[in-house]
Amino acid sequence: TFLIEGIGALILFFRFLPEYGFWVSLKWGIFHSVSAFCNAGFDLFGAISPGSSLMEFNRDPVVCLTLSALIILGGLGFFVWEEIVTKRKFRKFAVYTKMVLQITLYLILSGWVLFCLIEWKNPATLGNMTVPEKILAGFFQSVTTRTAGFASIDQGAMSEAGRAVTVVYMLIGDSSGSTAGGMKTVTAGVMLLSLWSRLRGRNRVTVYGRTIPDEQVGDATVLAASMIGLCFFGSVCLSVTGIPFLDSLFECASALGTVGLSTGITAGLGTFCRLLMILYMFFGRVGVMTISLAFLSADRAEERFQYAKTKLLIG
Repeated sequence: TFLIEGIGALILFFRFLPEYGFWVSLKWGIFHSVSAFCNAGFDLFGAISPGSSLMEFNRDPVVCLTLSALIILGGLGFFVWEEIVTKRKFRKFAVYTKMVLQITLYLILSGWVLFCLIEWKNPATLGNMTVPEKILAGFFQSVTTRTAGFASIDQGAMSEAGRAVTVVYMLIGDSSGSTAGGMKTVTAGVMLLSLWSRLRGRNRVTVYGRTIPDEQVGDATVLAASMIGLCFFGSVCLSVTGIPFLDSLFECASALGTVGLSTGITAGLGTFCRLLMILYMFFGRVGVMTISLAFLSADRAEERFQYAKTKLLIG
């Protein structure tokens, strides 16, 4: 952790040094390196322009790519890094590590393409940038939505499609045992694999030549359904107070995923809505982790008897 954060801090320090002097550059380098690696999303750039987050540097490849690398490394999880360091070859990795690396890559690439396509001509976000700057900003948006929380573009100025995509990525989050939040990459992956298996008429969920136990498929379903259900419930509660539903959905997904992005409505929330967001942030960090640990360690309840099976009409 200190090695990765130290390298990030050093790169950022030398980037800021010519413009902001030694002490400010040192402070900003260390602070933002730790914040990015821990997927915290806190920044000190308000000293340049209040409330701007990373918008002052959204055209700067050194700042954006350094923070992106730190976010990704922190979000992979320490279990994954242990295997990468010790085993080094992809074919030797455990199925979990393979899934994390593959799903993370898919999410980054798909988000990158989607955000660029959706916001390419939006003058309030990417529209007024050059092509390389658009590509850079689209990439950073894809990375930061997965619980990092740095805003390189105005989230409230995004199109409805862009905000909807952001909601999905914020809810997924990053990997288990990492500094990130969300329902986790492998949880979402197991859900999609289960769906694909069912669509093909198969009862077993398999990946990399291994079968995923039905219990874990059920655990993933419970966790995902809980996150989606809470997000929808909170969105309805916020929208009752007069906030547009999509903005409410964005705010709730950001809180549950411990992301920190906002369309700009946070400061105007009433007391009840703020308390709800506090509760959601707490659950998103502590509750999800507690439920996940319970899935791993708890003894399954012993079923002393079983009812006869019945068939229902589905669909």
